Amino acid sequence: MSEPNRREERATVKRRAQSSLGSIILLIAALLIAAATAGVLFEVVGGFQSDAATASDKSADRVIARTEVVGSTGHVNTTGQSIEAVTLVVKRAEGGGNMDLSDVVVGTTIGSGADAPVGSAAEVTVTPLRDDDDSLSRDILNDDGDRAALRIDLAALTGVELQPSESGTIRLLSPDGATTTVRVSVPSSLNGKTTVPL
Repeated sequence: MSEPNRREERATVKRRAQSSLGSIILLIAALLIAAATAGVLFEVVGGFQSDAATASDKSADRVIARTEVVGSTGHVNTTGQSIEAVTLVVKRAEGGGNMDLSDVVVGTTIGSGADAPVGSAAEVTVTPLRDDDDSLSRDILNDDGDRAALRIDLAALTGVELQPSESGTIRLLSPDGATTTVRVSVPSSLNGKTTVPL
């Protein structure tokens, strides 16, 4: 093989080597960029998952802390002229977890009495109505079938009583701020009655 042909062949081999080296460098750069992009994506997705979990927990806490009122009764005073106490039949909110009634605060728009915590105030008493596992002996609603009666002494709590045809609002406030509100309305006549539906 002549010397010019050898020089041409060496030049060709050198060009191919340089071309291969350039391809390898480009491949490594592409892999580094892909790895960095994947890291950023994983970080973003992780952040979204954390935010979603936090929002879900807050939502669950809100449901767990709520009660639902399924009935209300007014207790007529001895003179037969006004409602001195109200009994609310409550259950835990649908889909919620255990509800500790001793943590619930009762408030009212009737008069200007202070809020009173259930279980520690003489103005409010808890009576189990339906309870399969004796959880309500500790004031805890832990099943969808549990029912408890909260008797609220309006006269002691607010200093006033509900009159015939009068309305009022009672609030059950849980520690995290969730509120169950029930509006009660007294019939126009209480004559001869000891209790009336509200």
